[in-house]
Amino acid sequence: MATISANALGVYAIDTPQTSPLDVVTSATIAGATVPSGLTTGDYAIIIDSTGAWVGIGKVDSGAFTDGSGDLSLMTAATSTNLEASNTVNETVARNGSGGSTTYIVGGAMSWSMSVDGLLDLSTIGAGSSVTIMDAARAKYYVIVKFDTGTNVSYIGQALIDSVSMSGGVDDIATYSASFSGNGDLYKEVTP
Repeated sequence: MATISANALGVYAIDTPQTSPLDVVTSATIAGATVPSGLTTGDYAIIIDSTGAWVGIGKVDSGAFTDGSGDLSLMTAATSTNLEASNTVNETVARNGSGGSTTYIVGGAMSWSMSVDGLLDLSTIGAGSSVTIMDAARAKYYVIVKFDTGTNVSYIGQALIDSVSMSGGVDDIATYSASFSGNGDLYKEVTP
């Protein structure tokens, strides 16, 4: 049985709100990544390696990428989360040469989503509160979601907020929940 630290389940936003998805650049390192045309100083990109593994967030500075992970702010922490990935399965039926048929399948597109639940604390109206996630949903910001497995493996991706709900009653613990639809691939990060 595994336990996950509360710090491991988080939703992050870049300090400069993103209303369009980040470009994805392939490079083994952030500093060695080539800046695509169209990105200018202050723009961000997701950096992945040739295997599709997460390298980090790159920030364009004077025509080159620098490490932009310091510009990620915790929007909200969760008490529980759910990460779901599913592949489209395409089926083809062909004759097997013996008068019958055989079904063959091949994997198609993968989609992923994440949902989080947490305690609502309206006394903290800044970074790390559920209010920031509601504001991001209203503004249609792209966010970075991260599911840390509690080992050296995390799953990270860019997502849009599908829905946010806050609920509570008199003399009751207030809670919030949010769901996210993944934009692009879900990346794996392995830390040494």
